[in-house]
Amino acid sequence: MLSAETSLLPSYVKGSDKKRKHTPLNLPDGGGLGDHIQLLQIYELWDSTNYDIKWCREDGLQLRGMTFVKDVRGQLCQIMQKVAKCSMEVQGSHSHRESRQKYRNLRKALSAGYANQLAERMLRHNGYKTLGMVSQLVQLHPSSVLKPDEDGMLLFYVVYHELITTSKAFMRNVCAVEREWIMPVFKKLENLDVNRLSGRISHPNDCSQEKPEGELKKQNDDVESVADRDSKIQAARDRFLALKVKK
Repeated sequence: MLSAETSLLPSYVKGSDKKRKHTPLNLPDGGGLGDHIQLLQIYELWDSTNYDIKWCREDGLQLRGMTFVKDVRGQLCQIMQKVAKCSMEVQGSHSHRESRQKYRNLRKALSAGYANQLAERMLRHNGYKTLGMVSQLVQLHPSSVLKPDEDGMLLFYVVYHELITTSKAFMRNVCAVEREWIMPVFKKLENLDVNRLSGRISHPNDCSQEKPEGELKKQNDDVESVADRDSKIQAARDRFLALKVKK
């Protein structure tokens, strides 16, 4: 669903009498847990209609995007079946408890898979700070279905799919995660050596200490060559002026 960005955009047509009859309120809302859960619920609901084209049109879902989603899932299922050797059919949960557990497992997997795309809510307001090598202040995108609590505050930790910037920086496609899931990830990130992963064994600060003499010698040679060239040019100019005066 994330690979088809336009699949949930309302299919409005110009003209008041040609607008879609139904509103997004007919679609699942993700149970307040976020956009990833909503996308999963929508796909499961479409599967329960046997992928009815009419259902997509009535609920304002772009048919091309939804069809693309189905094709992508089919390709992923073929790959997974070679490994898991079991059925990959869509299985909707029959009870609320089963659904909550399934969504919990999904959110936990997202927090591990997108460990570099986590954000923490500020203490006194609903602004977020991304967690990683470089922190950035961001806000929840207005299109998100993530719900605040009774006090109007959003959940403390979320995982986001992408950042977009207009006049402000927004997180789009956001899902709620729990602190206990992401703390083990942070411990690993603290000991992460980015230079080693990128193929550089030494630390950037060590580079200037390993080769200072060679670099300084090269710089001195360059300065001396420039000075020598300038002195030769000046000497030639003086000789020319001296000859001109004699004439």
